[in-house]
Amino acid sequence: MNINENENILYSDRETEEKKKNKGNRMFVSLVVCFCLIIGGVSILNFIVPDGEFSESENRVLASMPRLTLSAIVDGSFMKSYETYLSDQFVFRDKIISVKTFFDRLSGLKEENGVYISKQGYLIEKQTAYSTKKVKAITKSMNEFFKKNPYSAKAVLLSPNSSCIYSDKLPSFVEVHDQQRQLKAIKNKLKGENLTFINIRKTLLESKDETQLFYRTDHHWTTRGAYEAFKVLAKKWELDTEKVKYQFLTVSTDFEGTLASKTGIHSVKDRIEVCVPQNSKGTYVVTYESEERQTATLFDDSKLRNKNQYELFLGGNYDKVIIDTVSESRASLLIVKDSYANCMIPMLTPYFAKIVVVDPRYMTDTIDTVMEENNFSHILFLYNLNTFLEDSSIVNALGQ
Repeated sequence: MNINENENILYSDRETEEKKKNKGNRMFVSLVVCFCLIIGGVSILNFIVPDGEFSESENRVLASMPRLTLSAIVDGSFMKSYETYLSDQFVFRDKIISVKTFFDRLSGLKEENGVYISKQGYLIEKQTAYSTKKVKAITKSMNEFFKKNPYSAKAVLLSPNSSCIYSDKLPSFVEVHDQQRQLKAIKNKLKGENLTFINIRKTLLESKDETQLFYRTDHHWTTRGAYEAFKVLAKKWELDTEKVKYQFLTVSTDFEGTLASKTGIHSVKDRIEVCVPQNSKGTYVVTYESEERQTATLFDDSKLRNKNQYELFLGGNYDKVIIDTVSESRASLLIVKDSYANCMIPMLTPYFAKIVVVDPRYMTDTIDTVMEENNFSHILFLYNLNTFLEDSSIVNALGQ
């Protein structure tokens, strides 16, 4: 091979390498341009699309644009709030969660956004950590409230969560807190005349194989679970349940709760039932004070067309709801609660002439105002344990 041929070969190799290099550069530039277009397009959409106020899929208020102040910049709170705002208001957020969950499940991951992907289609919410300091503050405020109302029959009913009752369905790696021990610790801190602490853990464990006590896709107990708790409460308060017959009616078979939304898993649907005393139609008037409206039912059927169908019960959560019944009883009841109470309230209507329901999470006033306007024969605190352990609004509502 002569020199000219060698030069031609070398030139051809250099030309090939140059072409490959240029092709690689063009591909890189194309990818960068595509990435920028996607980011730019999403940014434009985020700017154009109005901010949402409420997430039906997660059943919570979405973060709004934080106020820009010098103090917020200096202490770092603005950037923290802004990150939350961007996360909440990001377009296609629900779709992205579903895609992420799909790939996480392929990799064998069994936890998404604080929710355990468990056996038999159950999605089980992570337990709230027990804070001795917070429990001390809550129970102290409750004791002061009980002290001011010594003559009322008082009951505290804290439901363990599905993680406690259905621990056998959890993934093998999960270590659950001992909610029985937590309930005992709370009980020991509560004091007051005519006070009953109702621990329904044993009752729920004994009946969990006979009926579904918690939704598979939601953090609430089912109406059947609430009914098991109601029977224990009724026995403690000596309510004459022999005279009342209850009906369970199925109102939905396609319920997907908040845990389905958090995980992006939509392979299972739940059934919603209501439990009503027979012939109870028209036996009470429900007043929503803050909305200045009245109804003759404790159920809002329109909520069955929404994402969060659990709001069927009582129409959701409100600061104060007054229920006047035609019960011959002279007894009256104050319920301080979270949303677990909503599906139990219809079961209580035959035994009380008046029921006032307050949810501290939505109150701007204290419960003292409610007490000044009424003389309750019975007082019930009804919460699920997770909410009770994290809800500082109880202290504020009790005015302590």
